[in-house]
Amino acid sequence: MKPLLKSSFNFFLGSLTAKTVASSTAIMLLCAFMTKPVGAEVPSFTDVNADVYAQEIQEAVQKGLIAGFTSNNTFRPTLELTREQMISMVINMLSKLPVSSAIVPHDPPPAAGNLLKVTNKPFRDVNATRWSAAMIEWAKLNGIMQGYSDGTFRPTQTVTRAELMAVLRKAIQYADEGGGISGMVNKQQPIAFSDISNHWAKKTITEMSVYCGVATPVNETGNAFSPNLGTRRNYAAAATLRLLNCLRGVETKTKTIKIKI
Repeated sequence: MKPLLKSSFNFFLGSLTAKTVASSTAIMLLCAFMTKPVGAEVPSFTDVNADVYAQEIQEAVQKGLIAGFTSNNTFRPTLELTREQMISMVINMLSKLPVSSAIVPHDPPPAAGNLLKVTNKPFRDVNATRWSAAMIEWAKLNGIMQGYSDGTFRPTQTVTRAELMAVLRKAIQYADEGGGISGMVNKQQPIAFSDISNHWAKKTITEMSVYCGVATPVNETGNAFSPNLGTRRNYAAAATLRLLNCLRGVETKTKTIKIKI
């Protein structure tokens, strides 16, 4: 595990601009996590059978939110997520919703020729030729995720669990303004996490625990959220899948409430 990031870490989330950049946001992307997508047939990964998120991992892969590693048929559930990988995952999720205020990147694009590329650096540490450059540019323009005050994005930096919740919350706001959702599912009462009382993301984490249980304790046990812990691929897949299902109203037996932005 990498060292924990300090709780004072400044995430630099920008304001939402989806409606104001709709005319200039026609990016078609091929999103993947450092490897090619596993394809329509979901493999039986060799390293997730004992994972608490095994079923959700399989569903997330089947829905095209995240891919496994085809070289050895693994998912690598405990590998930590990076900032660029998180953007890829969130954009894949948004592409499954009927968002109309701006064009959400589609994965995979209808044809290879439709895969648009950025011509300039989105940030000084993200070259235009980087696999994630177009996704990062789109996320920046639409207020999903911003860079840092020094002009960097730090694409390979590990994402904390709190940061994942903050970006997913921004994705909800984008989808709401784009007309892609009509409400959120109130699946449960807020979880009283034991370690977020003084954290910058307390409100967001608490909200996301209500929304279909997107925010839950580490490995689904105990009552600690561990907001500064690096986000692992297994939980990232589960949390993003839960949000997608929540936004699409999959949990039909529970009470539906309107999002309050």
